[in-house]
Amino acid sequence: MAQNKAWQAFDTSTEAGRMLKKLYGGAAGHPNIAYPKLTTKPRKHQPKFIPGGAKLDASDARSNSHRREKASTVEPWRKKYSRPSYKPIDFVARKRNTAAIDEILEDMSMRNAAYRPPRVNGSSTDAEKARLQEIAQFGGGKALPDEMTLGKTTLPSERRAQLLEEARVEREWRKRRGVVEEPAAPVEPKSLQTQEIEQISREIDDRAAFLEEAKAMGLKGEPIKRVEMEITTRKHELERRM
Repeated sequence: MAQNKAWQAFDTSTEAGRMLKKLYGGAAGHPNIAYPKLTTKPRKHQPKFIPGGAKLDASDARSNSHRREKASTVEPWRKKYSRPSYKPIDFVARKRNTAAIDEILEDMSMRNAAYRPPRVNGSSTDAEKARLQEIAQFGGGKALPDEMTLGKTTLPSERRAQLLEEARVEREWRKRRGVVEEPAAPVEPKSLQTQEIEQISREIDDRAAFLEEAKAMGLKGEPIKRVEMEITTRKHELERRM
């Protein structure tokens, strides 16, 4: 009540007091206005909104009743092979029980029984020994004088690989051109000694052809003597092997 009559505290002997009293006090400061009561139109009862275009008398598609019914009709094999569900307590560190230890031991035993070492190429096979012999014989070197070695030439194994590759390429070209090949008669593989003899014979022929061309061109001196020495050395090697 004291707050409603606070305007009486103003001094009306001054102009400022009279203006404050006029502004805050009396009926002018508190007009009595009677506002009419608002009238609203009553709403009709409407059913609950169901999205998706469902009918009014249909069940709510958002309810999970159908999910519960479907869960009750899950096939037994799905329950058996479904993923296990975990709880936060399952991830708390604790000691293993007997079943977990037995499972780990069984897995280790199975892995040890089924272990097979990885396949690696052997480094001490007969083929590697033969290749090392070829390198020592045809690969040249600095341990002996040049007249006592055959010089650095193509290895017989490398030559065989080149011939096989050339034959494969020729077969592919003939196949692309549509040439029908008759099955070739089986050829017995040559022995290592025969292959070495053929290799030395080819080297002698190549050097002899080079020597004839060099002499025809008038070349003389150390290169000619060196080729003649190589031919002589290979002939001696060929006689020894034959």
